[in-house]
Amino acid sequence: MPVIFKANVEESDNNSWIIRLTDEQSTKQVICKDMEDFSKQLALMGEEYGSDIEVQWSKDDDVTDEHFYELHQQMAKIKEDLEINE
Repeated sequence: MPVIFKANVEESDNNSWIIRLTDEQSTKQVICKDMEDFSKQLALMGEEYGSDIEVQWSKDDDVTDEHFYELHQQMAKIKEDLEINE
């Protein structure tokens, strides 16, 4: 059974967005400022669980369409980079 990580997209204080990443088993939380930071933090936090992790995404209601689109674009870029390196 995979360990659950929750990734919640939130508006930040500086007119941008953040991802609050939470390890549901240990309740450890980190704030990620972009998808690159998120990827690094997820890898670090997930090390002790091997590859048996699941990320459940959510977003706050006040996340703007512009910020959600920006996040989506960053996610697509990371996915593209991963596919190129396979």
